[in-house]
Amino acid sequence: MTSQTSTGQGKTLETIYEESLELAKNTQSIIPFMEDEIVRLEEESAAFVAGERENTVFTPFRLKQGVYGQRQADVQMIRVKIPGGIITPEAMDALGELTTKYAPLGKGHITTRENFQFHHIPLDQCPDALRLLGTAGLSTREACGNVVRNVVGAPTAGVCTAEVFDPTPYLAAFVRFAVRHPLTQAFPRKFKAAFTGCDDHDHVAAAIQDLTYVSQIRVENGVEKRGFKVFVGGGTSIMPRLAKPLYDFLPEEDYLRLAIALFTVFNNADMLRKNRMMARLKVLIDRIGLDEFKALVDAELKNVGPIDPTPWMNVEEMMRETPPELAAKSTNGRDVSGDYTNWRDTNVEAQKQEGYFAVHVKPERGNITASQFHSLADIMRKYTGGRARTSQEQNLVLRFIPEHLLHDVWDGLTEIGLAEANANSITNVVSCPGTDSCKLGITASMGLAGAIKQEMTGWNGLLQDQGVNDIRIKMSGCPNGCGLHHIANIGFHGAAVKGPDGQQIPAYEMFLGGSYGDSKVTDSRIGTRIPLVKIPAKSVPGVLKDVVSYYKDNRSDGESFNQFLDRVGVEELTTVAATAQKAAADAAPGSDLYIDWERTNQYKVERGEGECAV
Repeated sequence: MTSQTSTGQGKTLETIYEESLELAKNTQSIIPFMEDEIVRLEEESAAFVAGERENTVFTPFRLKQGVYGQRQADVQMIRVKIPGGIITPEAMDALGELTTKYAPLGKGHITTRENFQFHHIPLDQCPDALRLLGTAGLSTREACGNVVRNVVGAPTAGVCTAEVFDPTPYLAAFVRFAVRHPLTQAFPRKFKAAFTGCDDHDHVAAAIQDLTYVSQIRVENGVEKRGFKVFVGGGTSIMPRLAKPLYDFLPEEDYLRLAIALFTVFNNADMLRKNRMMARLKVLIDRIGLDEFKALVDAELKNVGPIDPTPWMNVEEMMRETPPELAAKSTNGRDVSGDYTNWRDTNVEAQKQEGYFAVHVKPERGNITASQFHSLADIMRKYTGGRARTSQEQNLVLRFIPEHLLHDVWDGLTEIGLAEANANSITNVVSCPGTDSCKLGITASMGLAGAIKQEMTGWNGLLQDQGVNDIRIKMSGCPNGCGLHHIANIGFHGAAVKGPDGQQIPAYEMFLGGSYGDSKVTDSRIGTRIPLVKIPAKSVPGVLKDVVSYYKDNRSDGESFNQFLDRVGVEELTTVAATAQKAAADAAPGSDLYIDWERTNQYKVERGEGECAV
């Protein structure tokens, strides 16, 4: 492959890639910053605005720079790639500065791929915003487009008590190896990957990734050998599929060889290029079968020579966490009852490093303000090992906190409004932005998430129940699944239904019984969609309460929500949802049902041309 870039500098894709690999050997940033790309973004943006670039040419280029079009005209969303979810205090400060200078909404948003997103940024301001990120080791390169997207890692990597080994250096080498690679620049569609060190708990939604590496150790001739269990072909959207096992044990020296083989098979699948909406790896495997797919991969592996990952595993400084010294347990005379105790019980977990703890922080709907970014950076410097991790639950994890400093961390988080307890409970409602910014959004899913949280403030009896607290709720503003609703115990995706006057009412379809995270990858489940029922958006919080109450009142002792569904089926809960749908059929014209959450105007489906498949 010797295609030229359009920079006017005559650089081939191979030349750019080789420069990127060389930079990676001498930097701690997982994705090397390249100023040439920002200069070109300025040039191409100016040419586009002047009418000298067709949208069909400019948009794919812009997406590779992590700059994504919104449903609002003339503004962009910047998606910051956070490989492995690793974030430094310097990066936190840079994100806070970006929020102040460039984000009109005054906040950043954690995504379900561990990225940060910033919305409503004018195109001509994007290059300087990207330069600011680069000064702190951050990159947006290939955060969007038909490329290898952000590679997900477990937020407790390196500290989890059940970890086989920490795969973070392997994750970093994979990212550096894949970004800007000539083979990955024009895939049939996006490619999503993850690494996890835990075999008995799924911390990375492994079952819905195109490719997941799970740490394994084998003993051969008395010697421990590292490798990975490999899963492929997961995904959600309109054709949800769980990933399938490809190899039980792949030696560590072969994991990048496998990546190239998979990239090649995917890139060569011409059948996928006929329809971008059906162009994911899961579709290829679905059509030809896992055995035939594996045969194609094995054939490609024969053509791939040895690839030593060690030159790109040099992320010691990025991974280095220098914890505060341990001290005798002390409360310093402070009251440790009430709110602090509840937070300690629900948001704090012991690390495998004796005496140190990880703290889960739950921003409201995944949003962090400029001042909160800076305050979090200060907390990280004072009380942690100096690193935080984003999570797919739209949370943050602060690590290496000695027990005697936990109260100080709680005080600091309380001061900035980030000390909400139950960070990993039913109250941690996950949502994509929906119609707040996405062209493909059908409903205001972020508004519904807020309404559900408000509804739960009156659930005093329900929230005292552990089975209820273990339920996970996720929602998306359309069927595509950015909110991961398919793998929630209770999931919703945006839809529309007609009222008696023929006007549209915002609504949701409901999924029951999905799961991930509690056990092995192979135990993950796609939820069952309640057939032929669309619940008015304004009725969803009430329906949710009815569903949760029905579970609490009718379950057997110790029976989880999914176990309850397996025993009784979804028929009774379908009746609850159908009753709500009838409310739409009987709605008085102009009633509240016709207005979406956090909106004032009458609802109407307004979907633009999305850029996910460009």
